[in-house]
Amino acid sequence: MKQLIQPRDLIVGIGTLSQWGGVLDFRANEMTIDGQTIPLRHATAFDNKHTVMNIYREATEPLATKEETERVTRILDAKYTAADLPTVVEENCSHLTKRQKEALLKVLQSHEGMFKGTLGKWVGEEVHFE
Repeated sequence: MKQLIQPRDLIVGIGTLSQWGGVLDFRANEMTIDGQTIPLRHATAFDNKHTVMNIYREATEPLATKEETERVTRILDAKYTAADLPTVVEENCSHLTKRQKEALLKVLQSHEGMFKGTLGKWVGEEVHFE
């Protein structure tokens, strides 16, 4: 079953927990609200001031900023290697005829520098999407 709610740190008062129909299960060390069960953090998880500030920053950071940070991290952490263009065409273009595959490979090889496995730098005019 797909989880609908992303896990987030939350400090909930008894009044709010009661209003939401929440269930605290200290034996299983978990909390259930609206059918979603999440693990409880250990009481010492909030002892460190820096940890609490990091939790706060993460909880209040705009979604667009989080998504962009994750995207940039994925790009920078990716393992870049040169593409084996004949293999790429053969493994991904089974719907093409032999002649079409040869033509595609010729076009790709004429731009082989784009597939050398390194990040490049844009050297054109800056583009803005509104």
